[in-house]
Amino acid sequence: MLRNVVILGGGTAGLLMAASLRVKLPEIKVQLVASGTLGVIGVGEGSTTDFPNFLHGFLEIPPAEFYRAVKPALKLGIRFDWGPRSHYHYSFSGAMRQQVQPSGLPCGYVAEENIVGADLVTALMEQRRVFLQHPQGPWPEVKQTIGYHIENAELAVFLEGYVKRLGVEILEGDLAEVMMAGETVRALRLQDGRVLEADFLVDASGFRSELIGKHFKTPFISYRDSLICDRAIVGGWQRTFEPILPYTVAETMDAGWAWQIEHPTRINRGYVYCSGFISDEAAEAEFRKKNPKVGPTRVVPFMPGRYARQWKHNVFAVGNAAGFVEPLEATSLLVISHECRFLVTALKESGGDPTPTVVNCVDRLSGGLWDEIRDFLAVHYRFNQRLDTPFWQHCRREVALKGAESIVEYYEQNGPNYLAESELIKPIQSVFQLEGYWLHLVGMKVPHQRASRATETDRQVWAQHCAANLHRAEQHGMTVAQSLAVMHNPRWQWTPGFYR
Repeated sequence: MLRNVVILGGGTAGLLMAASLRVKLPEIKVQLVASGTLGVIGVGEGSTTDFPNFLHGFLEIPPAEFYRAVKPALKLGIRFDWGPRSHYHYSFSGAMRQQVQPSGLPCGYVAEENIVGADLVTALMEQRRVFLQHPQGPWPEVKQTIGYHIENAELAVFLEGYVKRLGVEILEGDLAEVMMAGETVRALRLQDGRVLEADFLVDASGFRSELIGKHFKTPFISYRDSLICDRAIVGGWQRTFEPILPYTVAETMDAGWAWQIEHPTRINRGYVYCSGFISDEAAEAEFRKKNPKVGPTRVVPFMPGRYARQWKHNVFAVGNAAGFVEPLEATSLLVISHECRFLVTALKESGGDPTPTVVNCVDRLSGGLWDEIRDFLAVHYRFNQRLDTPFWQHCRREVALKGAESIVEYYEQNGPNYLAESELIKPIQSVFQLEGYWLHLVGMKVPHQRASRATETDRQVWAQHCAANLHRAEQHGMTVAQSLAVMHNPRWQWTPGFYR
């Protein structure tokens, strides 16, 4: 039976798993080994709505405590400077599921020219607002359609203090030997000689993947035929007078794309690119030309893909130890959140004695999550016509759509309707839903054979709908800075159970 767990890795993934185990399985002893030589990667990071819901719902971390300690900025989605439009917004609100009234036509058929302001959330994004002002006073109407912008180092400091309060023992050390008992790991020996015995282990060792990758030599499934970028330049600067934007920016670049992640005191920028199409020096020059205020930078190499198994005997890999895809849809924290839920739920419901079928089920769920993200990102690359550089020519010609092939084929023949949703995708398991695919295909103006379905009346009604949303957002919206000033105030009251 499961009595004690050792987590190898003291970054965000390891800390979140430690918190999950102690909150949901408080009878289990949890030890976490944080490297004495490898620090936390201190970068800005964006999330989807899954992460706040995971923190404040699943882990029951009080929002007020978190906001005052970590000081996240708020985001409603991602602004894509992508495709033939000047830009479009990918929100967390399900804007593409609306219908044009009174005809009932799915709005994607009339959104060729009017996609900005499709709903109130995208209208707020366009007006650089995050919430509407409450009708009863000068405070925000806080909704659950938000993700976070976070400084990774600040998040790690908060989580370390939080898991210590939960009873997690944090040890500093580096791995020297994996000690086996048959096929299972019996203990870890650290370089200072300490031996940590465990019934179960979590590999949260990042790109090193010490247990699942190095020790067990689990095959690695490359995503390079769909996602060809393999390097990123990371930098930023201290905020001066720039407004805090309520979204992440994804901007098309010559050989990839650049992100902008907002923090109340800092702007984080990065350039994800393919080394086969641009050198580090040329990428740095392009990046700095776009961002003259950027300070020191560093290059981070990566390999897109995942390990064929995340759960091997009594070891489960989480975060970068299990796989990696570029942050084009802010999925890193989303993946960790889901992996924590998958493992902890499996251990709890099996009474700490998971059967082979439970292990295989969690493995399929985890692998399917990584694969869906790959498929979704592939669509972004295959249809982006914004630039005609060699990199983007290659993407439009060669990027493999994998699981998204049937979704794109249906769209090209039928347009953005939801008739075949249960055939094309498993809505219960899907992160992005068919809504996400339709939004990007419409946003990039990918043609389909049913464009004539919309009447002129439909288009006029839709244009008026979008204009009304934009007007309301402009007149009654509150900025991120205005909203945070209220939400950081100790007197701010959160609605009980808001995230549950």
